[in-house]
Amino acid sequence: MQVTPFLSDSILFSLETLQSLHGMDGELGSLLQILSLICHYLGGTLFFLILISLTYTMFRPKLALELSIGLLTAGIIIALAKFFFESPRPYPYPPDFEEKAFGLPSGHSYVAVVVWGLLAYRIRNIWFRAMSFCIIIFTPFSRMYLGLHFLGDVILGCVLGVIHLMIILFLIRHLDQKKLKHYFFQTDKHRTLSLIGMLLTLSIILLDSNSASSEHFFSLSSAMTSAGALAGFWMGLLFYPKFSKEHFLDWGLPFTNGKIDYLGILIRLAVLTVIIVVFYLLPSQFLKNSIWKEDLFLRYMRYFLISFCLVFLFPVVLQSIAGGKFLLKVKDEEN
Repeated sequence: MQVTPFLSDSILFSLETLQSLHGMDGELGSLLQILSLICHYLGGTLFFLILISLTYTMFRPKLALELSIGLLTAGIIIALAKFFFESPRPYPYPPDFEEKAFGLPSGHSYVAVVVWGLLAYRIRNIWFRAMSFCIIIFTPFSRMYLGLHFLGDVILGCVLGVIHLMIILFLIRHLDQKKLKHYFFQTDKHRTLSLIGMLLTLSIILLDSNSASSEHFFSLSSAMTSAGALAGFWMGLLFYPKFSKEHFLDWGLPFTNGKIDYLGILIRLAVLTVIIVVFYLLPSQFLKNSIWKEDLFLRYMRYFLISFCLVFLFPVVLQSIAGGKFLLKVKDEEN
């Protein structure tokens, strides 16, 4: 379903609209270029992997899981929308970037609203909220300034992002009313539920076709990335309580005697680094040098594996180190 051919002459999908943004290059060109590149990398896979990993392992696992669900469900919707809308990006495409999927909607604009909107809701600091608002506002501009998206792409991305964020905040408020200490599922049906989650997310691969264009393939590849990671998080939420005691289901920044426990931080970082290297970097490097580097199923499994290991294996390993003292909250340690 190609969208832009019907609107190619409109301001929404016009190259003139993008070119007009460079009218300020004489005075602000360097600054706008730097800020645009910052927004570009803030919307990348590497940044979100670091953000969610550190939030989960160091600070608040509930917030990390909220970010993960919001980000990954958004990623699936974005990729499938690109796949079905089949809307091309601006031409000529900037040679310094390797975003090969279709353009509509803008994923960076969508995700900026969801992730930074959620962070601003949870982190009640006026300066942090001001920064989050600036990122949300400037990201759509940056996508057009870099020549990666049309005006119509970023508008649809922002609109869908706002709708997505409102749904997430509604669910979060509902869960907050129940005063849940954590989001881990304590159920005896963990195997059945995890299998259902994998089947639902893996079903996206049925859209693959040998006759599909490269843009279709890379759009679907993005969907499989988010789907695999979402399935891994889901299975981790289901299995971890089966291998953990109740007081290990929630944690925060490690403190000892009211002071930050730097040894605890180093231990957590060491465990996190080993998990990322073993279950993400090494498999990624192996596949990159193999004939299966573009295989959608293996891409799904790669992100499934790192997500599951982050949610499940990280706290399980820490529980086995020094009796789990580096995972306990202050109040648990005192008891």
